[in-house]
Amino acid sequence: MTENWRALIDEKDFPEEGVHVAVVDGWRVFVAKSEGEFYAVNDRCTHAGSILSTGRIRRGQVMCPMHGARFDLATGRCAGGAYQPIRTFPLRIVDGRIEVEIPSEPPGMADTPIALS
Repeated sequence: MTENWRALIDEKDFPEEGVHVAVVDGWRVFVAKSEGEFYAVNDRCTHAGSILSTGRIRRGQVMCPMHGARFDLATGRCAGGAYQPIRTFPLRIVDGRIEVEIPSEPPGMADTPIALS
């Protein structure tokens, strides 16, 4: 796999316990900070197709605002309310910039939130 790291935001500009959403190469990337750790996931619930970044984040999980499914931000695994995991993206911090590795293939319909498709 070819590396495709993209800088999204300066770490110092990231809101404490907040979120940042960016569209990169067609992917809607949701970066969250929970309990001091950064995570990057695809901004789509695998059950309802809704935008996850508007959901509540707590203890390393995000709750879908549409129907309450919970997903682990580190692994993407469903912690309740859905069956399919969400896609996670590798994340690193280089020289104070938060970078995410974006897939080389474009997102498919299953990767795009319903509100945006």
